[in-house]
Amino acid sequence: MTLTPRSRRTSPVRLDEEFDRAAGRYDLLTRLNPGYHAALRRATAALVGRLGSGPLTLWDLGCGSGLSTRALVEATGPSVRIVGLDASAGMLAQARDKQWPAGVGFVHATAQELARVAGEELDGPADGAFAAYLLRNVPAEERDAVVRAIAEQVRPDGWVALQDYHVKGSRRASATWSTVCRLIVTPLAVVTRGNPAIYTYLHRSVLDNDSTAELDARLRRAGLVDLEWSTAAGWQRGILHTVLARRPLEDGTA
Repeated sequence: MTLTPRSRRTSPVRLDEEFDRAAGRYDLLTRLNPGYHAALRRATAALVGRLGSGPLTLWDLGCGSGLSTRALVEATGPSVRIVGLDASAGMLAQARDKQWPAGVGFVHATAQELARVAGEELDGPADGAFAAYLLRNVPAEERDAVVRAIAEQVRPDGWVALQDYHVKGSRRASATWSTVCRLIVTPLAVVTRGNPAIYTYLHRSVLDNDSTAELDARLRRAGLVDLEWSTAAGWQRGILHTVLARRPLEDGTA
């Protein structure tokens, strides 16, 4: 079964269920991806570095099997409070099977449910939010609302970090991405029994994902400021991007 992004579907394929099927081999496949974990560590360290010292409360949105959560713990230390949120029960089962500090917890919910989850899990806005490979799995028409919700669930002067593949608008990046998927990602998914359907979806969803300019505009519409973009090294240069953005103080001052 070939998946397409939800905004273009003509059949009721459940993306969360496909991630459930891929969950058991997900960590293995990421270990075979050069630079995957290093990119997470750089992005989470950049986020934490902007939040100052002291105990932190963080969102890990689209936390999957907990790989981004682990990077956040490594960047902050064991006193951190992290709420990981994901729509896939299978991925969350993988995350919960890992060893975590007492302040780390996971919630089965979609990004669209963030405001409700925040009211149940936290006493107020978090210091920061991290989301890796999240927004391209949200229908395009719902992304502005999700970005606004993320901004609202971070305290004034807090930071948001988003990491994902963005190739739209670049022929070179799109061609490189398609070649890597065809020659490496999909064959590895077959060999490791990692649910090739989700990796076929991965290929298409990245090609359809927001360009960096489109995501930049979404963040600014949500009221976020001080946007800082960076891209990965190696084969992912111009393909994997990280953006940091700050929620301004309530009075609009810096």
